[in-house]
Amino acid sequence: MDALIINDIGKVQNSFDSAEDYRQIKEKPSCIEIYDAFADALLGIEAYEYIDVVFYFHKSESKLQTTTLNHPDVLRGAFATRSPKRPNLIGVTSVKLLERNGNTLIVEGLDALNNTPVLDIKSTDTSLFAQISDNNPAHKSKLRNSPRIDIRNDIHALRTDNLMIKAAALHGHYCPGLALGIMAACHAMNALEAESDGMEDLLAITETNNCFSDGVQFVTGCTFGNNALIFKDIGKTAFTLTHRNGKGIRVSSKPDSKKVIRESFPDYNNLYAQVVAAQNHTPELVAAYQKSALDRAFGTLSLPFDRLFKVQQIDVDVPAYAPVYDSLLCIACGESVMQNRTARVDGKTLCLPCAGKQSGLLTGYGIK
Repeated sequence: MDALIINDIGKVQNSFDSAEDYRQIKEKPSCIEIYDAFADALLGIEAYEYIDVVFYFHKSESKLQTTTLNHPDVLRGAFATRSPKRPNLIGVTSVKLLERNGNTLIVEGLDALNNTPVLDIKSTDTSLFAQISDNNPAHKSKLRNSPRIDIRNDIHALRTDNLMIKAAALHGHYCPGLALGIMAACHAMNALEAESDGMEDLLAITETNNCFSDGVQFVTGCTFGNNALIFKDIGKTAFTLTHRNGKGIRVSSKPDSKKVIRESFPDYNNLYAQVVAAQNHTPELVAAYQKSALDRAFGTLSLPFDRLFKVQQIDVDVPAYAPVYDSLLCIACGESVMQNRTARVDGKTLCLPCAGKQSGLLTGYGIK
């Protein structure tokens, strides 16, 4: 077998030259200086808040396979500890990435000494822990009976960052529009002490079909599919939440809300001008823009609610519960179609396309 060759990619810089108390080392920020030859490997690392640092215990003289743990009488194998006394003097620590300045990473939680050679850096893999959490049998059982319990708890506790992450699974990306929808919907849900059971007893009336509406749908649980979301095609960043009694709350964005967001994140505006407007797509600039956009999206959640929204109590003309229509077969294409979306032509039942009839179409332009 050929000898393994491992080269360091950088060094740790901090004020600790000995490991009397590794906990104290972890409590202080450390710098990781990456060599110029590996600078390209840092591209996009700003997007990750947590990373794994692989390093070499350059001051550990022993390569013991067993070691004491916390007490002289407790013996453990090196593989059962995080001791620097190992068969191969390699350490791995998950740290929080605080900042990147060129080739320098400023991290928190690293238990490595000054001038420690760094061997590799990876984004932290949490998939196993997420899978374990998702498959917790007790919580899974609770979710079967109350599918929105986690969302409901987040709404009541105003954990809008949790809601943002969950809503993005529906929306596809993070943006201030989604954040605004989450903020508006949380406020209305808490004000009305509302909960959605998907049975049309709680209704959301949205006045736009942009990113805002996905935040509203996710938080309120009112969707097109459960007939509890009503769309008014008037192009306003606003929505109304109401019970069947018609006593509703309308939350609308203030005219200067975009200005408030723009002025709160000047770094994003500068990067947008370069990357999007001027089409400067150098990898470093694009990575910085993407990180700034992410910070702006989540940062919007922390802006004062009253600076962004106006709230009104209004009376709502609540529609009747959605009717249940029979399904008929189109005699031409043979496909099943709701009865109220059919046409009779020469005594035959046809779907609207086969009958040559126009149907409503909702696109980014509204309903046509």
